[in-house]
This record gives sequence, C-alpha cells and structure tokens, in this order.
Amino acid sequence: MPMNRPVVSLPRLIAARLLWYAAVGAIAVLALASQTQFSVAAVLSAIAIYIPLSMLGLPLIAWLGLRRANSVAPPGLAPVWPCWLAGVAGMALLAGYHLSARLELAECGMLLLLIAIDLALVRRESACLAGHVAASRRG
Repeated sequence: MPMNRPVVSLPRLIAARLLWYAAVGAIAVLALASQTQFSVAAVLSAIAIYIPLSMLGLPLIAWLGLRRANSVAPPGLAPVWPCWLAGVAGMALLAGYHLSARLELAECGMLLLLIAIDLALVRRESACLAGHVAASRRG
C-alpha cells in the first residue's frame, strides 16, 4: 500500500526552514562569542525581532499556497523581487552603518537580510504547498 504523496514530502517541505533556523541559531552563538558592540547590539537584537516575525509569518505560507492553488495564477514560484529588495536594502543599511557608525542602521540591515532569506523560503514553500494542494484535488 503506497504512502500518501503529500505526507511523504511534508518533511522535505519544512527541512529548509529548519536548517535556516539552525543557521540563525549559529549566527546568534557566533554573535555571543564575539564580544563586540556590533554583535550584541545589532545582530542579537535583529535576531530577537526576526524569530517572532518569522513564526507569525508561517500562516502566510499556507495562505499563499492555498491562494495560488485556488487561483489561475501561473504555475511555478511567486515573484522574486521582494526577496531581492529586502536583501539589497539590508546590505545598503549595513553599508550605511560603516559610513555613519549608527547601530540602528546595522540592526535594520541585519533584520532585512534575515527577512530576505525568509521571503525566499516562503516563496519556495508556497509553491510546494500549492503543488500538494493541486495534486490532492486531482487525485
């Protein structure tokens, strides 16, 4: 008796997100090991803001997936420009920190870089979820 396809691939759906959270944890450990003002004030506070935002954003994945599965949206991934916009803005703010030495710029830049990667994960996960919903409706 074959297993249900969506159930088998569900761990693969969340594996990238779990690896990303492990990487954010590693960044936090490295920031704690480095006793500089930048690591404590900017990196750790950005991570402290990012984790609740990311957890609250998980329903966004389901909403995007269901919306794409129910609509006549073109198959494939959602647009990539929000990921690039957040990443470029984050790098610009980090560059601004090096020019003006304002920790607020570094904190916002680090937060935007974390959000950019999270948006890329949401983009991938919503496409996978939409594919699973469409496959379950067909079969």
